[in-house]
Amino acid sequence: MVYGHSETDVRLDEKRQEVNARLARETRIGWPTLTIVAVLIVFGATIALYLALGACSGRY
Repeated sequence: MVYGHSETDVRLDEKRQEVNARLARETRIGWPTLTIVAVLIVFGATIALYLALGACSGRY
């Protein structure tokens, strides 16, 4: 099929919007997931800091 210039632009815009909408749906992360990940990172960093300070002070 042969499309005019404006028809091609409209079709490309629709396709871009479809891709953007799909990416937004697929990459959506909920607050509970972010909270759990943040808690794990903070907990791990706290343990690492505790062990590093203990090693520097010669207690371990």
